[in-house]
Amino acid sequence: MPQLINLEKYLDSTVFSDVEFVVQSEKYSVSRSIRAHKQFLAMRNEVFGTMFFGSLPEKDKVHITDLHPRGFYGLLKYIYCGACLPDSFEEAIYIREAADKYLVPELVTVCSKYIAENLTPDRVCPLIDCLATTDTERIDDAALRVLRSNAAAVLNSESFVDSHDTTVEAVLSVVCGVPESCVFTAIRRWAEERCRRSLSTGETPVDVDAILRPFLPKLRFLALTPQEYVKGPGSWNLLKSNEDYAILRNIIVRGSVPLPSWVCTNDTSRSQFRELFASKPLPTTGSLSKETGTTGQASEEFGDKKQ
Repeated sequence: MPQLINLEKYLDSTVFSDVEFVVQSEKYSVSRSIRAHKQFLAMRNEVFGTMFFGSLPEKDKVHITDLHPRGFYGLLKYIYCGACLPDSFEEAIYIREAADKYLVPELVTVCSKYIAENLTPDRVCPLIDCLATTDTERIDDAALRVLRSNAAAVLNSESFVDSHDTTVEAVLSVVCGVPESCVFTAIRRWAEERCRRSLSTGETPVDVDAILRPFLPKLRFLALTPQEYVKGPGSWNLLKSNEDYAILRNIIVRGSVPLPSWVCTNDTSRSQFRELFASKPLPTTGSLSKETGTTGQASEEFGDKKQ
């Protein structure tokens, strides 16, 4: 019986290799060069086929600027040997990102399963960071379930304060099962950390008010009690005096004075949704689910659709 050739040993090897991938993304602070084989990749994957043998073929050095090196290497490993088990939650995110771009649905499914099985509240925001989206239909069903069932742990996690703007916006659109005061505290903490980082990294300084302003329409001021408002956002010196007055008046007596146009008029506390959604499955119509390959869509009930 002839022995099977271990193709993985040729990955990132100079033996017969004819292309070098330089993986250096602006999104990630690490880089790596990987040696590979054009014809083999082209035979195994249509994207690489077009890359190397299409009308505008790449040269012997290809720069990859939108993927993590571990993710791209994991993709190549899967193409070379037909298997790739992520070593960590972060690696599963990176590999799935690469597999999605290079149209390898089987690898997307493997990584999505690993992500769903190992998702914890402190990992929800890094996952959404990688997706770089505010579209809840693109977020894993498992992450949406954590946001609706264990929102306080997500909002109180250190990963939340390190999140990208798009992640914070997505979280605010979905999160439920927590008092609105908890949401205000979390986003204030996030803004303060963003401000601190801008000072420590030499970026153009940004004040907390400027960071918070774009997110105010996502917050349910009218779901606060007068005491929560006065001790919380009412004490931040963030709002103009007429805005502050109008919001507090409407918390006490709805419709007593006109509200600023940007204020969310939804006065339903997010904490009221905990029992309602505790055992309710996600809808099964709409966009493709990354978890199972079946359809799944975030319900409008999770978002601030009432403005």
